[in-house]
Amino acid sequence: MELVHTDNEPITPFVKRVRSLYTSRGVSSILVIGGSGDYFGVSDTVLMMNCYECTDVTGRAKEIAGRGPNSTSSNADFGNIAERRFIGDTFRPNNKVNVRSKIMISYGDIDLDLSALEQVVGKSQTESIAQILQLLSSVENKNASMSNILSSLLRKIDINGFEEIDGGKFHGGMAKPRIYEIAGAINRLRSGNLIQM
Repeated sequence: MELVHTDNEPITPFVKRVRSLYTSRGVSSILVIGGSGDYFGVSDTVLMMNCYECTDVTGRAKEIAGRGPNSTSSNADFGNIAERRFIGDTFRPNNKVNVRSKIMISYGDIDLDLSALEQVVGKSQTESIAQILQLLSSVENKNASMSNILSSLLRKIDINGFEEIDGGKFHGGMAKPRIYEIAGAINRLRSGNLIQM
């Protein structure tokens, strides 16, 4: 702050936004950090591991944070989260889709690797993700946001079951994924064309 004024700083440290992420977006954060007191002032709970024993040290951390200038607090809103929408024939696989395993979908000419999506717990969810990706190639409202389209589709599955996405094949090997894993698959699909709204 003494060298570069806040108005001229292009990077906002997470410690300045973590509290507003919770207050304006309802998103909690759990950080595992070693020996840094930067977050004491904005933390609700501080736990310390010592010799494999976990101890609640929130009171002591707040006391330490209260001694120095509170440079980490920020009352600023977290800010807008940009919506994205699909463009063009983003998800057309040319009828070549094969779910090879829990973490791998052959989608057209692309191997879609879902190994980093740890919440995909079985191949049945991957089957559903593959079906949903194919449905997205025929989305009628191209101006709708990705999150609105996916939320609407998942609501339809809740009401009508997997008939909503299986194309009349009565596929018995599907389980419902969360919207986050579907979005994660979309983000990993190299042929996926999305733009910010």
